Amino acid sequence: MASTDNPWDHISPPPLDVPMGDTSMQPVHVVPISLISGFLGAGKTTLLRQLLTQTSMKIGLIVNDVAAVNIDAKLVRNDNMQASAGAGGSTAEMADTIELQNGCACCTASDELLDSIDRLLSLSARRGERYDRIIMETSGVAEPQAIRDKFNDAIAYHDPIMDLVTLDTLVTVVDTSAFLQEYESRDVIANRPDLGGNEAQGGSGQRRVVDLLVEQVECADIVLLNKSDMVNETELKHLEQVVGAINPLASAYPCTYGKVETELVFGASGQAIVSKLNTEGHHRGAVAFARSQQRKEQAEGGASAAAAATAEATNPSAAAARAAATQRQETTATIRFGIRNFVYSARRPFHVQRLRSVVLAWMPVKKNTAVSHAEVAAANASASTSPMKAVIRSKGFVWLSTSHVTAHYWSHAGNFFEIRDEGDWWDAVPRDDWPQVAAQRAVIESEFEGWCGDRRQEIVFIGASMDEPAIRAQLDECLVTDDELTEYRQKYQCAEKKIEELN
Repeated sequence: MASTDNPWDHISPPPLDVPMGDTSMQPVHVVPISLISGFLGAGKTTLLRQLLTQTSMKIGLIVNDVAAVNIDAKLVRNDNMQASAGAGGSTAEMADTIELQNGCACCTASDELLDSIDRLLSLSARRGERYDRIIMETSGVAEPQAIRDKFNDAIAYHDPIMDLVTLDTLVTVVDTSAFLQEYESRDVIANRPDLGGNEAQGGSGQRRVVDLLVEQVECADIVLLNKSDMVNETELKHLEQVVGAINPLASAYPCTYGKVETELVFGASGQAIVSKLNTEGHHRGAVAFARSQQRKEQAEGGASAAAAATAEATNPSAAAARAAATQRQETTATIRFGIRNFVYSARRPFHVQRLRSVVLAWMPVKKNTAVSHAEVAAANASASTSPMKAVIRSKGFVWLSTSHVTAHYWSHAGNFFEIRDEGDWWDAVPRDDWPQVAAQRAVIESEFEGWCGDRRQEIVFIGASMDEPAIRAQLDECLVTDDELTEYRQKYQCAEKKIEELN
């Protein structure tokens, strides 16, 4: 479907240009940018200090993780002043620091973000020293997806600064000791100044902590599980598995006091995937991973069944052989797929009222933007039987019977659930407005099927010991019936004809 704020998930390689201060035909020095995200207190500033002390590279630094009185930024500036006075040992002496004074980069105008990068590059040009990398430390409530979108938009609109820099790596720092607690939190960001909530601007302050926490993990190439010494080994392994399931494209590394090998953060240059995606491309990756996991499970299950059949034919104790094979299969599945994924997909719309009823029965949480407060209160009694109890995360595109044009996005994590408008289905967009690159158009067309176009249900479920048949069966009951589908097509017949005329 067409994104409302992003043209596509494709990013072209930075073009060649002339170097700073010269007009000779030499390739431009494209500076990779690392974005460091995470809640206040997770350890971003500590990580930054560690990185700056471990590398000999020239680092340009943009600081944006500041409290109400700019404590973190002042700390860096004070180090710089001490170094100038001969105190030595400063981490800031190796970096040029620019603080974004207007708050969270993703919540303010993109011009400020890009202007800050431009100021760093100008400073570098005046000094005649090129940066090896720029590091952006965001505020605790910054949304990495929104920042990534701004870079994508800058590329789409041919902003000249994108000839000089590239968003290379997204790094998220997680407070390992508090992750599971925050995941179960019902708090809104504005009520959590300890996480940086006092910096939230506009409507972002009403966003749920768990919703932003999941975004920070999903929108990352590298996830650092900081403060790992504050949990036991079993808890750490469990968290590693959860993070790996939420974002299979990321590499996760436990650490303490932000101490990690510099190569883990800086060495991902050119290999990072998530930094180059948008929401739609990210969804495709999650779907592809979940389906590959399903195929592996099916293949392993088939191999185990074949082994059991062979054992029955050759072993007098056939029942014992079958029991042993089944036990081995279950043990392997438990170890390797304790947390697993599956994709629910269908090519007909959900009946809105039936879906509402199922959502109420599944997720009677306090914050459910798909239903009213009164409905949520009335449904609380059904929580104990919900198959969603074992679901850690569910997300994806949904097709509702109330709209033939608009795609919606299903997002659930912990005690948060919403279905939101996510732009138009590509089938409803005139072909002249599609991306012009043939490969991109081919990807869009690959998701078309008959009269549906790219309209579909495609939800990824992630969890431990999920009752997949129950989830599938109940969602199937929400799909429109054959008679309702006929009514739907008659209702939107005019819209379909208009789309055909436009194309």
